[in-house]
Amino acid sequence: MTSRTVCPICTKTSYRKLHTLDNGGLIGCKNCGTVLFVPRPTIDELETFYNDQKYRENFDTSSMVGTGFAHHRYESLCNVLKQFDVQIASKPNRRLLDVGCGTGDFLQVAQRDGWQVTGTELSATAADKIASRLGIPILTGEITSLQLPEVNYDLITSYHVIEHLIEPLAMLRRLYQLVSNEGAIFLETPNIDSLGARLRGAKWSHIIPPEHITYFQPRSLQYALRQAGFKRVFVFTSAPQMIESTQHLPVPLQSVIKAIYNIAPRLNLGAALQSIAFKD
Repeated sequence: MTSRTVCPICTKTSYRKLHTLDNGGLIGCKNCGTVLFVPRPTIDELETFYNDQKYRENFDTSSMVGTGFAHHRYESLCNVLKQFDVQIASKPNRRLLDVGCGTGDFLQVAQRDGWQVTGTELSATAADKIASRLGIPILTGEITSLQLPEVNYDLITSYHVIEHLIEPLAMLRRLYQLVSNEGAIFLETPNIDSLGARLRGAKWSHIIPPEHITYFQPRSLQYALRQAGFKRVFVFTSAPQMIESTQHLPVPLQSVIKAIYNIAPRLNLGAALQSIAFKD
């Protein structure tokens, strides 16, 4: 099973087995550290999964959507931009592209703060809902196939998208083409080397194939971004805004777990893996 699997990041075929799951397993590339769910699903299988009405309903009712969550996400992004590149945050007529924009709430918050915003979504139904509700231009389809102006966007964001992809490097290379020479891209994805992932193993909440099929840790994400062409790459981790897997626990226990998770990023073991990357 592993010998025939080619790593989508470094093209090597040497793996170590990590977890056995009911419908497959997780393997880690010995060269770059990228973790894959195998057997790899086909594009047709993923389209069937994501177009299922139940998936869309679960996504729309998730606690990780809504204006409050979007405001917190945007404020965190602004802090990162100020830390690494103040010019992007203060530039007039600045353009933002959000790849995999979900419900569009993040784009709405950014627009109110002066960004010229555009989003992309795989689901035509979701894109139509966002466009009609918020009046924001949303393009439907894979970022690698959309006709977009190159070297155009001051900032490209993509929250929790790359872990869904069969070929994540293709997306990163497309983002490199689309971002302006002075711009940056910002990514967020689950950290397969996080404290939670280490403690929970195969029961970690983000191991949910076929929804999540490609996992990164700090070293592998940096490697992937450099493979895509980015020269300056900064990778770090953060505590989760919300720990959904603990919502059923007593409040005092939730507080203890949250405190532990807030310490984890100091050791680069935070639940969310983040990166800001520049062309030069």
